[in-house]
Amino acid sequence: MTNLEYLVDFALKFGEHMLISGANLERVNDSIYRICDSYGCRDVHFFSLNCYLTLSLEDETGSRVTSQRCVRSGMDTHLENLSKLNQLSRQICAEHPEPQELDGLLKEALDTETYSPLVRCGGFLLAFTCLTLIFGGSIKDLITVLLNTVLMYLIAIYLKKPGVNRMVFNIFSTLVAGTVAILMSKIGMVDDIYIVMIANSMMLIPGIPMVNAFRNLLCGNEINGVLEVLKVTLETIAIVGGFVLSIYLFGGLITW
Repeated sequence: MTNLEYLVDFALKFGEHMLISGANLERVNDSIYRICDSYGCRDVHFFSLNCYLTLSLEDETGSRVTSQRCVRSGMDTHLENLSKLNQLSRQICAEHPEPQELDGLLKEALDTETYSPLVRCGGFLLAFTCLTLIFGGSIKDLITVLLNTVLMYLIAIYLKKPGVNRMVFNIFSTLVAGTVAILMSKIGMVDDIYIVMIANSMMLIPGIPMVNAFRNLLCGNEINGVLEVLKVTLETIAIVGGFVLSIYLFGGLITW
């Protein structure tokens, strides 16, 4: 490939990983334009949707390259990766490495793990301990919430890959959490099953995507904004749907 083709291929991969990690479109657009500008590209045209990217540019000699890339959204945001990508963007704009080296720099940035799965799981347990106490849950409720948190974290590790539908993941996760809560209530290990369900549902609320959706609407990206609002609304309904399904299937085991 020519240097220009390497640059275009990298820029599209870079934009895809930023979107998957939770970046808003304005941030993605700004990063791509800055990278292309730092390499002296002219007549740069970048079009982005949350599921599709296309980039067209030319170099000083007038050679033009156009390419596109479909974005397969991940299971959730990854702010650690997003921070690394922002840092890589600034590094590229300042140092201008050879275009052939860009793909390797991207892989190196994304392959570096700062926290182990055990540490991340511990963070979830600490967060949901605080949530349960804030909601007024008892020690019994807390035990069930923490058990559900571990189960939902393991499910997320197994299903956390591009191409897995987030709504299916939400329904399955809350179905498991709701079923466990009902079974624990049956043996007297839950005082308030609603607190357990509400606390565990916080693990799946698409907060950052919702913020990005409304930001798109306010910044003039109405198409993306409407699509994202609809997407996060359906994902939130799926969270409720999993709990409702667990109550429908196993609610007869307890007295409400």
